[in-house]
Amino acid sequence: MRKAAAFILLAACAAPAAAEPGLTAAPFLNAPMGARSSAMGQAFAAVAGGAESLNYNPGALAFEERFSVSASYMRGFGDVSHGFAAAPLPLGPLVFTPGLMYFNAGNMYLNLSSGVSGNVAAEVDSAVYASAAWRPTGRLGVGATLKYASLELAETASASALLYDAGVLYRAGRGFSFGASLMNAGGDFRFEAVGDPPPTAQRLGAAWRVEFTPPNFLDKDADLLYCAALLTADRVKARGEDDHYQAGLELDMDMAIGVRMAVRAGYLFDRPAEGFVFGFGLSDGRWSLDLAFDTGKAMNARQQATLGYRF
Repeated sequence: MRKAAAFILLAACAAPAAAEPGLTAAPFLNAPMGARSSAMGQAFAAVAGGAESLNYNPGALAFEERFSVSASYMRGFGDVSHGFAAAPLPLGPLVFTPGLMYFNAGNMYLNLSSGVSGNVAAEVDSAVYASAAWRPTGRLGVGATLKYASLELAETASASALLYDAGVLYRAGRGFSFGASLMNAGGDFRFEAVGDPPPTAQRLGAAWRVEFTPPNFLDKDADLLYCAALLTADRVKARGEDDHYQAGLELDMDMAIGVRMAVRAGYLFDRPAEGFVFGFGLSDGRWSLDLAFDTGKAMNARQQATLGYRF
């Protein structure tokens, strides 16, 4: 009875707590983790983006050439917070990537008919990732991820499931790349006898990268060694939802002082609580810091930071 009551209470507050609420369990698995991808409107299925690709297309990880570690923290409305960490490890033709994600929906007051009452953690979820990617040719990357996700609602009900992702990324040449992935497929999360499906999503994406010569075409006095633009677009079909489209832009610049700077913006079309996003990043070749800001159509604007290191 306590578990059933807790489940009903959490169903009522799931919408403001989740990034993309719907008729599924564990919507935190589709959270836009990674400040670079988030600032580009989450249009990332066709981008070989290092650790962040773990949440969009595991096939893109096949193009990672150096060992790196990345940690992200995202703060949403109220006490809602997410964390994500991953470490792509190239070993010959394979790239192995362990990862970890957590979600905390803050506290809530629980008052059950059994007499149990008090402040409890509304929802605490986590997922452990094990991913492998392979590049059979110079232009093609394929990958798959197993993830174990667990949910705990109001400290009284819990459920878990084993899920998988699969993806492919193809670099077609002339700066174009295309990606496709199936994310969060697998069995239901069962709270007692009730089963809720995972937030399965299908992603199709395209990207185009163009380099500018001379690199300082915007400002002739700018001391730039390199400048390129990356345009991205994704179609996303999540379980129980209509198709969604999102697009992103990144302007990447190498400055003579030894710092790379990136300016990013994106837009999520026809979303009830999301729209324009933007951000920027700085890197010295090893350390990187990326920030993203979600303007938010509702009261759930998000801010995110990602710190990375490449060995």
